[in-house]
Amino acid sequence: MVQIYQSGLLPSANKLFGTNSRDWVLLEDNDPKHRSKLAKTWKLQNGVKVMDWPSQSPDCNPIENVWALLKAKLRRKKINSVGHLLDTIKLEWKQLSAEYARKLAQSCPKRCQAVIQNGGDWIPY
Repeated sequence: MVQIYQSGLLPSANKLFGTNSRDWVLLEDNDPKHRSKLAKTWKLQNGVKVMDWPSQSPDCNPIENVWALLKAKLRRKKINSVGHLLDTIKLEWKQLSAEYARKLAQSCPKRCQAVIQNGGDWIPY
C-alpha cells in the first residue's frame, strides 16, 4: 500500500490540489491493508487525513461505482490474455474524466445522509 500511496496517491493529489497541499481527505474502506501499521504510519508521517468510514459499506463508497463502470466497459471488449486485460483496464481507467471523479466525490454527503435516513441500512447507490 505504501508504494501505491507514494506512486499514485500523492502524485494524483498534487496534480489535483497543488503540490504538497493537504486540502483533501482520503476515503478508504476498512480493508486490513489500509489499516496496517505500515500504512497508518506512512499516512501519519505524510500528513494524509483519512475519513472515518464504516466497515461493510460498499453502497457508500464511490469507488464501487467506478469498478461497476469499468466492469461494464470491459464486458464489451474481447480480451484474449491477462496482459491484454491489464492494458485494457489501464486504458479505461485513464479515460475516466476528472468531472466523473468530482461528481462521485460530491455525492458522498448525499450518500451519508441517505444511510442516516435509512437507519444505517443499505442504500441503492
